[in-house]
Amino acid sequence: MKRIFIVLWVFVSGIMPGFAQPKAPLQFKWWLEFTDKAGTPYSTDHPEAFLSARSLERRAKSGSPVTLEDLPVSPVYLRTLREKGFKIHGVSRWLNGVVLIADTATALSAQQLPFIKNMTCVGRDIRIANPPNRPSKKRMPAPPPPSVRERLGPMGYGYINANPLSMPFLYDMNVRGKGIWIAVMDGGFTNTDTISLFDSLALQSRLWTGPDIVERDKGVYESAQHGTSVLSVMGANTPGYFVGTAPDATYFLLKTEDTGGEFPIEEINWIFGAEWADSLGVDIINASLGYTTFSNPVYNRPYSMLDGRSTIGARGASIAAQKGMIICNSAGNSGDEPWHFLGVPADAPGVVAVGAVDAQTGEHAPFSSYGPSADGRIKPDLSAPGMNVVTAGNLGYQLTVSAGTSIASPILAGSFAALWSAFPAYSSNDILDAVYASAHQKSAPDNKLGYGIPDFTLAWLRLKGLTTAVNDAYWYGVDSKNERIAQLLLPEEWIKNEKDALFYNNLGQFVGVFPLTTQGTSDVKLVEINLPNSLPVGFYNVLIGQKWCRIGIANN
Repeated sequence: MKRIFIVLWVFVSGIMPGFAQPKAPLQFKWWLEFTDKAGTPYSTDHPEAFLSARSLERRAKSGSPVTLEDLPVSPVYLRTLREKGFKIHGVSRWLNGVVLIADTATALSAQQLPFIKNMTCVGRDIRIANPPNRPSKKRMPAPPPPSVRERLGPMGYGYINANPLSMPFLYDMNVRGKGIWIAVMDGGFTNTDTISLFDSLALQSRLWTGPDIVERDKGVYESAQHGTSVLSVMGANTPGYFVGTAPDATYFLLKTEDTGGEFPIEEINWIFGAEWADSLGVDIINASLGYTTFSNPVYNRPYSMLDGRSTIGARGASIAAQKGMIICNSAGNSGDEPWHFLGVPADAPGVVAVGAVDAQTGEHAPFSSYGPSADGRIKPDLSAPGMNVVTAGNLGYQLTVSAGTSIASPILAGSFAALWSAFPAYSSNDILDAVYASAHQKSAPDNKLGYGIPDFTLAWLRLKGLTTAVNDAYWYGVDSKNERIAQLLLPEEWIKNEKDALFYNNLGQFVGVFPLTTQGTSDVKLVEINLPNSLPVGFYNVLIGQKWCRIGIANN
């Protein structure tokens, strides 16, 4: 028996007094799931007809076979809907369904079609008040920004974001994301086509516009600055001033968030974007998006639905995570609110739900949402800097201080990309396993920080088959027999015959000179710096010879 689920609004603004019929019926978006894929000309024996060679290569590395859910939906069903006058917003092959735009009376007529399994309303069809789409603006030469290399190193202000994840070491080893494709799904990327921080991406053909799924075109340089900030912490590349965690990666910008209101259609837009990215051959998806409450409360997601399978968004996201991609999604910013749980689709199995920590202290950011999922799984999965972090501003080389799990997620996604670029033959699971094994709470995960803050240099060493004697505690001071010792892993060429390390605080003020010793015979040395117990907890800029690094001091 067909199950037809219809959500009807009992109050709608705009209905005329006296229950008069509006001149133009309100338009809604409707999710229709098909019964099967009968009539499709595609088969799993010839996936090259609907998936790129790069997508198939990625799936082969991860052992993710092409299955029936990957087949495009039946063109017969789509043709029938169009012939009946339905306007199609989007199509999902993974969930075998379609989103239609229609008034309520017209949509209800679809229930008579024999290939419709179920149907539900997923929100108003909102007319976006954006200006007409414009071509990309011409990038104008800009004077170089002031360098902070002497104080913060070659990543400039990007060190503040990257150092808690031990990413500056990888940057200095030229591990920067080359060859990795990242899809960024957001609400808009205003001024990305003009901001100077992205010049190298544009000039090297590593910045591409994907679809605007909200408006069904390719106008992504509009609607919101949020996506621009998200992109900047991964892809910005102005050495000595501001560099993201994956400055050499290739980026595809997709607009899936409807800035005109909050409705469940945005969960489905997320799925449309993920399917597009999968078929293209993208390696990593970052989505700094999440859904629990909507413009009409009838759609709100209670906690009981955050089990990774009860919402359409989580169902689609869990499938995406099975296709050999790494999926990073912000956990949410409700940690200091009465509702303090994460959102959809961060609850989905396989999705890396990213919580936020303070970049200066490494402590949980008060706003960062908590787990667990409704079925008891640890969430968030990992945590990254998302408070007191630096992002792009609105123009040129302008920077600003930002906060949110929506920034923590791309900082982590870019770090995944950099690491993966050093091991292109490895699968997504190989990369994920190494990163989880490096996280500081891996032995005792909780629903505040998940498995904790990853250490990407340790993950890199693990994948290279190298071991150290630092017990996963390098770049952080530890108390041992009432002695404080900072342990670091540094290239041999940095050390040479140096015997001392010069410490400066975040204001650039000189703190002191402390003796160092080195161990090891490889090209990566274990460096130990003896520190006084009076040295305050926090992050320091350290000069060893002619090289700068960052050290976080924390008492165990």
